[in-house]
Amino acid sequence: MFRMIKTLLGAALSSAFVFAPAQAQEASWPNRPIKLIVGLTPGASSDTVAREFAKGLGERLKVSVVVENRPGANTIIASNLVAKAPADGYTFLISSSMNATNPWVYEKLPYDYRKDLKNIVLLGEAPNLMAASSKVPVNNLTEMIAYAKKNPGKFSYGSAGVGSVHHLLMEIVAKRSGIEVNHIPYKGGSVAIQDVIGGNLDSYFGTISSTRNFIQRGDMKALFVTSEKRSKYMPNVGSLEEHGLKGLNSGYWLGVAAPAGVPDAIIQRFNREANEVLKSQEVIDRLERQAIDVKGGSVADMERFFERELEFWKEAASAARVSPMAVQ
Repeated sequence: MFRMIKTLLGAALSSAFVFAPAQAQEASWPNRPIKLIVGLTPGASSDTVAREFAKGLGERLKVSVVVENRPGANTIIASNLVAKAPADGYTFLISSSMNATNPWVYEKLPYDYRKDLKNIVLLGEAPNLMAASSKVPVNNLTEMIAYAKKNPGKFSYGSAGVGSVHHLLMEIVAKRSGIEVNHIPYKGGSVAIQDVIGGNLDSYFGTISSTRNFIQRGDMKALFVTSEKRSKYMPNVGSLEEHGLKGLNSGYWLGVAAPAGVPDAIIQRFNREANEVLKSQEVIDRLERQAIDVKGGSVADMERFFERELEFWKEAASAARVSPMAVQ
């Protein structure tokens, strides 16, 4: 009996020593600067949101939160860096829609998002918008579909590249509408927008923030937004839903993810603090100026959202008939 008690006591003490360092790490977190890795260049929407979020998070956690830009390969470079980072709670990824599209448009990623990264929180989501040249005889989605049916393959639209969110989404819109459209890939939205304004391109599919000023000046015409209902940022523009295309309400979103293996206590603490940051009126105003709706929610909410996004973009990639590309 004494021997059994001694054995059980020894096992309990061993377990305590094993878990003590982890518990101490979680209790003291954070005690040094935190890095938020952004996969796009300074000035991009994800960068601007990350910097506003970093400011608020740093104030709450009482440590410096630094934004590092690691652009390239459609955010794959940044995602891989975080996937391979130590799981100590000091390196995080500003995730985005591209993390849900990349598995379907690239041959082999250097990481497995589901296994190597852990979603934490959804920061915000921005509806996408199709804007047309003032020289094209269409003013909304219904007219665009009718025009495309009369002129198969003639109606052109630009996007940020093959396999981009907007390329995939427009192709699934075309498939469900029974039309053929001509995709013109660009390396950036600004050149495509200028081509639309100049009449060299029929339309451009991008974010509201990238096209709103041109639309308000009359240089472009808004055809539709991809939100479920009309967007408060462009209330006079119809949604896909009201035009009869249901289930395509996927905007450009931003979130936060961590390397897999970060202790759950740190993940949950980060989520709680992030939600408090997102309640700040200053943060809300800053994001809404970019036509981004603040989201938030639990870790489980973000996981469910990401799984839905993966399935949605899988269908979109199939509709776009995208041949998986090599990561460059």
